[in-house]
Amino acid sequence: MRRKLWLRNMSVSAPRVAVRSMLPWPMRALLAFLAATLAAAAGVAIYEYGRDFAGPDRRQLTAQVDQLTSQLHETAAERDRSSALVNAYEGELKVERAAQEQLMQQVRTLEDETTHLKEDLAFYDSLLPAGKSDKGVVIRSFRLQPEDESSRMRFRLLIQQSGKADRDFVGSVQMEVRFTQKGGTFVYELPEADATPERAKAFDLSFRHYQRLEGAFTLPSGAVAHSVLVRVVASGETQTQQSFTL
Repeated sequence: MRRKLWLRNMSVSAPRVAVRSMLPWPMRALLAFLAATLAAAAGVAIYEYGRDFAGPDRRQLTAQVDQLTSQLHETAAERDRSSALVNAYEGELKVERAAQEQLMQQVRTLEDETTHLKEDLAFYDSLLPAGKSDKGVVIRSFRLQPEDESSRMRFRLLIQQSGKADRDFVGSVQMEVRFTQKGGTFVYELPEADATPERAKAFDLSFRHYQRLEGAFTLPSGAVAHSVLVRVVASGETQTQQSFTL
């Protein structure tokens, strides 16, 4: 019988034996608390190490973001103030430029009016009776000036019949403009040799007391006029002529 019990206990079918701890529950609670404390301390250590390794924490990042946002707002406000000042200065500058241009335009207008008044004064002065030594047709005034920055020239001529004019004078005007170009001296004749009948007619004269002639011509490029010989011709003969130095 004993041998059978011994063999049964040694076989696979022997009953299982459970080993239970004999520690009291306060001791087990203390051990659990110590384990939790160690785990929490390990977690805090790992967090601090990770924060030091990765950079500032969320609070510092939030503070930095707030600081940068504040600086951005201040910069934007300063930019707006600067833009307002620039716009104000640009407005004042535009007003000053407009006023300056208006003044310059007024000055140019006054200069043109003064020039016209001088020309009219010279014209009316030329209408005074000629001297006793002047007889027949005389050239009372002549003016030649550039029309613009190109080589185009404009002339004004006043011819008067002195003394007692009992009949109309009929004739024409011829001009020889002497100019230099590239070191050479040349003569430009008016009216031109190839002038159209309308162009040639502009130099005809037909008057009783006086006649005013105005016209324009273009010199070759780079030409500089120095003198003009004005000749009054009637019936193929020169009635009077006068040279004007420019």
